[in-house]
Amino acid sequence: MFRYLLMLTVFTLGQSPMASSQDYTLRPESMIHNGVPKGTVRRQIFTNSNVYPNTETEFWVYVPKHYSAKTPACLIVFQDGEAYLDPDGDVRAVNVMDNLIHNHTMPVTIGVFINPSTKEHPSDMREKQYVPIDDTYATFIIDEILPLVEADYNLVSDPDGRAIVGMSDGGLASFTVGWHRSDVFSKVISHIGSYTRLRGGSEYPYLIRQTRGNPKPIRVFLQDGSNDLNIIEGNWTLANIAMESALMFARYDYKFEMGTGGHNLQHGGAIFPETLRWLWRDYSGVKKQVFDNRSLTGEWEMITNVFGREMKNVLKISDNRGNLFVEIWDEDGGQLRVDRVALDSNVLIIEHEAPEAHFAWMEKAKKGTPKTLSAWLKIGQDTLTGALAPGADSEYDFKINGKRLLKMKD
Repeated sequence: MFRYLLMLTVFTLGQSPMASSQDYTLRPESMIHNGVPKGTVRRQIFTNSNVYPNTETEFWVYVPKHYSAKTPACLIVFQDGEAYLDPDGDVRAVNVMDNLIHNHTMPVTIGVFINPSTKEHPSDMREKQYVPIDDTYATFIIDEILPLVEADYNLVSDPDGRAIVGMSDGGLASFTVGWHRSDVFSKVISHIGSYTRLRGGSEYPYLIRQTRGNPKPIRVFLQDGSNDLNIIEGNWTLANIAMESALMFARYDYKFEMGTGGHNLQHGGAIFPETLRWLWRDYSGVKKQVFDNRSLTGEWEMITNVFGREMKNVLKISDNRGNLFVEIWDEDGGQLRVDRVALDSNVLIIEHEAPEAHFAWMEKAKKGTPKTLSAWLKIGQDTLTGALAPGADSEYDFKINGKRLLKMKD
């Protein structure tokens, strides 16, 4: 069945999977380890759907060894479940969850691995279930599948304890569930997601941008590859880049991993352990990932594109007993006043004075000159990317790129 599912995915999209141009190998946490208690997996069949009548749905329920009915468990739901469940596959999700739960880097979590429903042929409902961007599939998951699981297991009701995962059209479906039902699922993982097709997933970047100033309460992980599909229905790589740009514009809690792979789970599987750690990083009872402020300290070049004009700043970051201090030096205006500094995971938010020299032309054009700016920076090891805007309700962003100039000495 697993091989058939992959063939079905490819057939639906009209193209063979492209070979990965980078060798993605599984992490140690994706392997079975002695001394790590193994959870159980039980297969079920659902044949009584009102949402998709006359269909049969195969799914599996993973229960970690650490589960106790006395304590509600978190939940993670996989689309194309058998592909993620496959013990010899590209993800091996059960191994990952066994290891992370045992190491307390993700909460005790029950996994539900759902295959697309079958009506006349195996998984022939996949496109009908996964591609539409309305709430029909969310209703199927929430009102029909989950009650079967909840009848046997004690699950958290808090959406912060619930995640949904998928690949390709399943990645689109997972985002759609989170988008419509963030009251049930607040965490989304999308591998090689299909944010393509006119009057389909291609609408999401625009819809996301409309939530600027009032983003939906979802945390989103996106993964794609530069060799993903480019077919009549769209370019998967460009579509995921558009999603990332929209999520940044609306200031969502997100992470985007762009690799060099094709339309497969090799890259997503290789980074799946760290994906789950990132997703659950601040959940109650989970070992917190210690972020060392010193990794940010030093001098950074920060170049902002303001309507085609480059604004060059030097960002100086220092740390005093765990407190970050930031100075911004503009090439024309000198040191700028900094009003606020905040750090959330690897996102640094800086509200600061707007340098008049770079916005004087807007005054002449009677467009209104901003007095303060808010920088939203995703900082890597030696690079930074992000956006600059006058405020959350602004209709535009200025793109920021930068690099480390000098690392602070210990």
